[in-house]
Amino acid sequence: MTLVVDASVAVKWLVREEGTEAARCLLAEPDPLIAPDWLLIEAGSTLWKKVRRSELLTVHAESHLAVLPTMFQQLVPAVDLVSDAFRLSIQLKHSIYDCLYLALAIDEGHRVVTADRKFYDVAVENGLSDKMTLLGRPE
Repeated sequence: MTLVVDASVAVKWLVREEGTEAARCLLAEPDPLIAPDWLLIEAGSTLWKKVRRSELLTVHAESHLAVLPTMFQQLVPAVDLVSDAFRLSIQLKHSIYDCLYLALAIDEGHRVVTADRKFYDVAVENGLSDKMTLLGRPE
């Protein structure tokens, strides 16, 4: 089954933090991993914050960001998802950024895997549990 990976999981592939082992297990699975290309911006922002807090060297952050696209079978242009993501964000009362991942999952018939408990809970509370997997929890 193809999985839509959000940035909260993808960053864990690159830097050690809570949930890193569970996230890295996804890379060993045969399931294809996809994401909106927006993930690169969101992951870049997270890496930038880690550099600013002296948790990561700039050279490592740049290297991580360069390798990230190679970890996906496909990065889908966010422009193709914006309308659906916007409608979802209004419906769920949640950020359009997260809803890009959900729009891709719904459009393609896949599931989102996230480490973002708030995002997961909002989707589940709105009847979308079949589209969501919380990192580290069985489906």
